[in-house]
Amino acid sequence: MQIRVVRSEDVDVVCELRCAFMAEFRGDSVGFTPGFHEATRRFVGRSHADGTMVSWLAEADDAPVGLVSVVVHEVPPRPDDVRTREGLVVNMFVRTAHRRQGIGRLLLGACLRGARGLGLRRLNLYATPDGRPLYADRGFVTRDNWMVLDVAPDR
Repeated sequence: MQIRVVRSEDVDVVCELRCAFMAEFRGDSVGFTPGFHEATRRFVGRSHADGTMVSWLAEADDAPVGLVSVVVHEVPPRPDDVRTREGLVVNMFVRTAHRRQGIGRLLLGACLRGARGLGLRRLNLYATPDGRPLYADRGFVTRDNWMVLDVAPDR
């Protein structure tokens, strides 16, 4: 088992694992919006190139089996912490055949070490029910004051 930082030539692998995660998370019966795959590929390529996304890939026998990514964004400084970068953990995914082997824990560990190296002051994430115990074990806490509003696109 090897965990490594994603390189530019890994764009298609990152896209494939993200799509596998989204299909599983949303349910295979939910179709993707037309253009989703290409938009994902553009986003992944651009954001890795400009440093606004960093990803770690798990490989077993040179085959990709898992992924975690952090989308890095700028935020205002706080009175108690002047760092201005936070991260959103996305795409935490391990292929079904490789689950319950500690790969998710290894990926999250690489992500947390990377967050310190990137100077992030906070990591945020949306936890699936399966992932919640792992995140809680690593110190993530639930905040009940967060609210979300989906903004409809202009037609």
